[in-house]
Amino acid sequence: MLLDYKLYKRQDGDSPWRIAFQFSTIAFILLWLYHLLAFCWSYTHLYYPDIDEEHNTWESVLLRKMSPPEQTITSRNRLYFSLYYTVSHVFAFMNTFIFWAFVVPKGHGELPKERQRGSGDDAGSLEAGDFFSHGWFEPFCVLNLWGYTSLLALFEIMFLNSIKRQIPVHTHIIGLVVLLCAYLGWAAFGKLFIGRAPYFWLDPEVVRYRELMFAYCALFVALGPAFFAFMYGLISLREELAEKYGSPSQDATPDGSQQGDQE
Repeated sequence: MLLDYKLYKRQDGDSPWRIAFQFSTIAFILLWLYHLLAFCWSYTHLYYPDIDEEHNTWESVLLRKMSPPEQTITSRNRLYFSLYYTVSHVFAFMNTFIFWAFVVPKGHGELPKERQRGSGDDAGSLEAGDFFSHGWFEPFCVLNLWGYTSLLALFEIMFLNSIKRQIPVHTHIIGLVVLLCAYLGWAAFGKLFIGRAPYFWLDPEVVRYRELMFAYCALFVALGPAFFAFMYGLISLREELAEKYGSPSQDATPDGSQQGDQE
């Protein structure tokens, strides 16, 4: 449905490849893959804790693939999983914040509105008519792409997981900054490849001053550590509340590891 929405919202002459360069697409896929991974690991951990490694049936092979990886003292899988968990959630928060706090107020958001005949511009704004006056499909997709994902991430952090505060903090911040810079490079490649930037502030034809564009990019990268601090605070709050009210031990993560033991 979301893919159909993104294709349906394509302006006249836009390439469908632009979807691959949109931050909302990347953020949604990362969070969806995290929940798929957590579901597979939790399912096999609860219902198939002891899988026979010698059986070669398709069921045994599938269960082994769905099971958490083995952990060793020197393994860095815990750190990699923690980085992925952090990136998938921070990207979701950033995607929602950028859209509703910056893109939509500037009139570049894809809100449902009455389309003008002969106009290829279907970017709405907060004032462009009633949000729910044009059927359920577009509002449903908009809220899924730029709203529900962050609400799901908030709910998951506070109530559904047992992941501890990320350690070491500086490694996660550096990882976020590097990946956000990599996305800016990916977006620039998309501009060259399809002739359209994923955000208006990445388009030199819209932002006339190069210095202003660099400022937008710097602010985009700075949002990563900012939302990491927000996420870190939520996890700390959950741990303190769990300790205060006697919640069951949160030593194990979905992959059976303890992030608090990372080096």
